[in-house]
Amino acid sequence: MSVSKALRRGLALSGLLAAGLVVPAGAGAAPAHAACVTRPAANTAAIPGTAAVSRATAAAVQRDLRQREQTHPARKSKAPFTVGVVWNVFYDQATGEGNLSDAALQRQIDVVNQAFSPVGLSFRTYQVYRYGVSHAVLHGVAEGNQNEAYLKQTHKYNQQYLNLFTARPDDSRGWATFPWDYASRPGYDGVVLNSDTMPGGTRPDYDEGKTAVNLIGHWTGLWSTYQGGCSGEGDYVADTPAEASPAVGCPTGRDTCPAAGTDPIHNYMDDSTDHCRVQFTHGQLQRVIGTLAQYRGINL
Repeated sequence: MSVSKALRRGLALSGLLAAGLVVPAGAGAAPAHAACVTRPAANTAAIPGTAAVSRATAAAVQRDLRQREQTHPARKSKAPFTVGVVWNVFYDQATGEGNLSDAALQRQIDVVNQAFSPVGLSFRTYQVYRYGVSHAVLHGVAEGNQNEAYLKQTHKYNQQYLNLFTARPDDSRGWATFPWDYASRPGYDGVVLNSDTMPGGTRPDYDEGKTAVNLIGHWTGLWSTYQGGCSGEGDYVADTPAEASPAVGCPTGRDTCPAAGTDPIHNYMDDSTDHCRVQFTHGQLQRVIGTLAQYRGINL
């Protein structure tokens, strides 16, 4: 993987160059902070916020994406790109609950990299920060509340870095921001991940690290497979069959929409159990290429 001369000059740590990590431009810039997006309340049936977006919002995003692609066609590099991951690990300052080891973080990265490897996108830990907080903060994080704002005060760098905030919210497996939200709310960009869902975690049926794959899928520009239900354009990916609602468990043969194709329960962007979710489609990966280029300046 090549690194530009300008980027080489900006890298202070030669070890990163030796390791082949492409560090996005803008490293070291002061982190920005902004107000939270108001999203639906969390629930246990599905990942909140990123799982339920209005059809009007999805259509507006699609129009903007198409206009960007026509005005500024993406530069096709056909080269792999490694995203620097900034881990913001929050743990119970009294008991140490949630203080994940470096090995645990790497196991999660490995699962994510396996999922995104077909498109030439990989992730590598760039920095790890650990923060001791109260039990109430660790377990009380929800989209839009004060605890989320507290976590995201630690956000660092620009839109090409993935900020992962780990906590243990009682009512959610996690949530993510979309790439097109970055311009207006840069300080909230990233993924809040319930560490119980990471490989070896304690969340029944969701302990193999696929939740992070799903959420990073949103961070790269993918909708849920059930976005829009049975009508309209759905998730704006032609090769994911329409789906009326999130899948529960691993219901083989489930078919909730009259259009051709059974529900894509094996897709990472559904809400099936971890062992059930094993793939992205070609169309999804092509969408990832387009949205990353237009909104995050990442060319694949």
